[in-house]
Amino acid sequence: GCFYKKDLRTGERACPFNSLYWHFHDRHREKLERNPRIGMAYRTWDKMSNVARAATLEQANGYLELIEEI
Repeated sequence: GCFYKKDLRTGERACPFNSLYWHFHDRHREKLERNPRIGMAYRTWDKMSNVARAATLEQANGYLELIEEI
């Protein structure tokens, strides 16, 4: 019954957790990418196109601007 679609990273009904997850990892890459458990996430992130990564970060920034309303 959730409004958001868990499989979407971007768009009106994209689950905020998806883009916020990637936003966190992107911001803290220097500290986290050497961790063997988290390194897999960075390999996935690196496989995404530049356009997809930029759209995901833009989506997350929009959520962060409206964090009190989500």
